[in-house]
Amino acid sequence: MKSITVASVLFTAASVSGAAITIPRQANSFSVTNFTASCIPHSLLCVYEFAVITNPTTASPSGNPSPAQCSLMLQGPDYLPPVQLTGCAETGAYSWAVDLVKEGGIRLNVTTPQDSHGNFTGSYEVPADQLVVEQHGAAISQRYNGPNAFAVPIGGASA
Repeated sequence: MKSITVASVLFTAASVSGAAITIPRQANSFSVTNFTASCIPHSLLCVYEFAVITNPTTASPSGNPSPAQCSLMLQGPDYLPPVQLTGCAETGAYSWAVDLVKEGGIRLNVTTPQDSHGNFTGSYEVPADQLVVEQHGAAISQRYNGPNAFAVPIGGASA
């Protein structure tokens, strides 16, 4: 009788403690870090650069717990340009784009496969007051002046 009671107590304790460490496998946002965006003064080029991974990392499509490094240098020349959908260098499972917003800001769009039938897609809007235009002699250049880390909420699966 004692062995049955002890076994049931151990089973119950294991069940309770197992429930406390359950990790969600469904992505709810993308975690963006080291985000920079700027146009190079006295140049025709602008640069976007950041790292991204799903949150929680257990939902990462590649299974890699390290963020994907995303960057692109493209022609500006003075103001941050839009970016058509492009992939991240190290992990092809992440793609991103930048849209210009009417109010003068930009929108970062991130997408990654959810499964063979759809994608996780999220958007983060950068307001115009976080985009600074600086005078450099006869030239001007725009750069991002907001937080370098932020969450990009996933708006649900899309096909």
